[in-house]
Parts: sequence; structure tokens; C-alpha cells
Amino acid sequence: MQGIDAREHKNLLETFRRFEELSSEFNDRITIEEETKTREGIKELTGNYSQFKNLVSELETCIKGYEKKRKSVQSVMYKSIRKMNSDVQKKSR
Repeated sequence: MQGIDAREHKNLLETFRRFEELSSEFNDRITIEEETKTREGIKELTGNYSQFKNLVSELETCIKGYEKKRKSVQSVMYKSIRKMNSDVQKKSR
């Protein structure tokens, strides 16, 4: 699984801020279509990044829950196995 680089996303947003500054000063240098594509693209990327961060958070919660339950189940299971192994050894004597 490949993640999204937070630094790269931050740099992209900083570059977009620079784009906004320049486009307001030199609005005749780019077409409305280019500006619209850029703004919509940044909006979509920001939404995707937010969704990614939320999913990573959910995944971390899921992993923690799994690990907690795994340790609990293992503890009970190993205790039971030790008891049963002890009984098997007693029977074989």
C-alpha cells in the first residue's frame, strides 16, 4: 500500500497559494480554463488527502483493536493449551 506524502501535499498547497497570488496580479497570463482546472484539482486533491487521513486513522484504530483482542485470545488459548497438555501428560504416565 502506498501512502500520501504529507510534506509533498503541504508543498503543493504552498505552491497553490503562490499560484493564487500571482494569478490575481497577472490574471491575463492564464486562461479561465487553466485557473478553473487548477482550483478544482486542488479542491479534489485536498478532499482526497482528508479522506486518506481519515482512513489511516480508522485503520490505526482497527489495528489497535485487533492487537488488543489478539493478545486477550492468545492468553486464554495458551492457558487452556497448557492445562490440556498437562492432562495429556498425566494420562500418558
